[in-house]
Amino acid sequence: MSNMFSITNIKNRFISVIAPDIPPLPSAHNHQLHRGNISGAASNYQLRMAHQQKKPDKFAYARPRFLQLLTIDELRASADHNVRPIIVPRDTNLLPWGTGYAECVNSGKSEWNEDQAAFARQVLSDPTHTHPDLPYTYFGIFDGHAGYGAALAASHQFHHILHEKLVDCLELLLSRESDNSNQESVFPHPSQFHRRVSKDELIIGALESAFFNMDSLLAQDRDRYRDAGGCTACVALFINGKLFVANAGDSRAVLSQRKISIACVEKKTTSTAIVPATSSEAGADIQEVFAVPFSFDHTPETERHRLLTVARLKPHLMEKQYAAMEYAKRPHMKDLGQRILCRQGTMKGWTYKTLTREDLRMPVVTGEGKRSRLLGTLGVTRGFGDHDLLAINTGTQIKPYLTPQPEVVIRDLSKIVSIPDENNEDGDYGILVMATDGLWDVSENDAVARTVFQTLAKYPTEKHRYTMVAQELVARARGKINDSGHWRLADSKAAATVDDISVIVIPVYQYYKEHVEWEKKYAELQQKRQSVICPSATEACEDEIFLVNGVEKAHVEEEHEDDEEEEVVVEVNRQQAQATIDLEEERHSNIESIKEVVELVDNELTEAISALYAADSTEDDKNSEKDSTVDTPEKTNKSTQQQQQHHRNRNRKDKR
Repeated sequence: MSNMFSITNIKNRFISVIAPDIPPLPSAHNHQLHRGNISGAASNYQLRMAHQQKKPDKFAYARPRFLQLLTIDELRASADHNVRPIIVPRDTNLLPWGTGYAECVNSGKSEWNEDQAAFARQVLSDPTHTHPDLPYTYFGIFDGHAGYGAALAASHQFHHILHEKLVDCLELLLSRESDNSNQESVFPHPSQFHRRVSKDELIIGALESAFFNMDSLLAQDRDRYRDAGGCTACVALFINGKLFVANAGDSRAVLSQRKISIACVEKKTTSTAIVPATSSEAGADIQEVFAVPFSFDHTPETERHRLLTVARLKPHLMEKQYAAMEYAKRPHMKDLGQRILCRQGTMKGWTYKTLTREDLRMPVVTGEGKRSRLLGTLGVTRGFGDHDLLAINTGTQIKPYLTPQPEVVIRDLSKIVSIPDENNEDGDYGILVMATDGLWDVSENDAVARTVFQTLAKYPTEKHRYTMVAQELVARARGKINDSGHWRLADSKAAATVDDISVIVIPVYQYYKEHVEWEKKYAELQQKRQSVICPSATEACEDEIFLVNGVEKAHVEEEHEDDEEEEVVVEVNRQQAQATIDLEEERHSNIESIKEVVELVDNELTEAISALYAADSTEDDKNSEKDSTVDTPEKTNKSTQQQQQHHRNRNRKDKR
């Protein structure tokens, strides 16, 4: 009875009926990682891989936590290759902003769904509490290959690594009261480099270093846990009012946008799709839907230049098994000595050369498009893991050609103009669709953008509308199974994808609306702090005194009206000019007064000297009359001495 109840619950949850032939859960015995098949390779590798399979998994197999598939029956049902049920979150409130998610297992390509997805909402807090907290939201989608271990580990650990990297530059990321509009996002670098580093560069650096650290962590775990294989990674980070998308591999992020235009507007490009707003609005406005790629696939074909550069700079990596060449037609032994069309290394053009035995080696890059392969084995060139992956038939190490280096694309949401009357916020800010290659293998970017807005039009007010978009995208890529057991697209007879499909649909405007609310709260907090620390602007204006040339002239109150401000400026200028004139006149009057005082003192001194001369002359005349009555030698000598003394006194007076 309990089993019947459990099966009934599973049927109610999934859209499709659950088939009885359900694969068992993964275990150490039946989970085999298919690495390269090695012909004639040393047995050491086989022994090491056999030992690897005996090690435990670092994380037990599970689907993303927000799906809440907690029981064994639910996990088994999600991996049914015959029915391929579309799984959506049971509780749409677990994902922020009503974000939608849907997934579907492959049709037998691998035993388990090797895709994984994750999200996290974190806050960057200042330990000193002098700066406001900075919230951010992260979404990640990971497509595993050669096992689910790498994707599962990335879904559990990457956001912790990213948080640590953001904390490392916390001091420069947090807002400051002293920040101004011209230097809001620019900070000084160490002086010896003479560089200035922006906030965007800090965030990009945190993403890039987190990708490398995640790859290094997988390499370290090989000694303790089962070989995790590899995975691609596509990450979206919403922080500081901006969107950052970092991608390594062939998962993809596309921003679906829509513009409201008049019905007579012609299509501008061949990639633009015109979709009626509603069926009842004939002759009214139409919607111009278009897709903006926010990531670029990293495949052996798109990264041919980088891969062949590595091969030419480090020829030992080819181990005399491969050639850094590309041929228009694969050469054979019978073509030896003949001219063949080829391009060598990083050449963009084609040329002829005479074929030699060395040219018969397998090219480093083979195939075209989605069928291109690195060393004839791997179809992606960036991502996490693959540290033990060897090339098929040759046993050559592939990891030296692989890199976890992501490409990062930025979108500043504060610079987007959206007119509220048009009710087109989702179209102006865009709907970000992140998905593994299971979707993009059979869906074009513009077709996905059309599906997004067509589905949203069907559910204009429903809370789960973005989940319905994700479900519709997965359903179209999965297609339907025909009588022969093959999956075909519903709108054509073309083959549907046989790979795992995972889709995240993020309404960008919902994040920006949340960010605007945070900015308002931050402004209010800053205003409260300033009111406590500093006096109000009015009090400061009342206490301010204007000084002109060091002299207090006037007390000018700050006015908000332009006319009164101009009057105040004119009055201050007039007072300054008048003060300058008054000081100049006062300086001239002071000089004249000093001159008069000097002349008066000079005149008085002259009169005093003249009076002194007159008094001395009178006294000398009286003495000479007395001396003239006695005519003796003593008197004569005395008279002579008096005359000499008189002359000396006269000389002293003259000197004085």
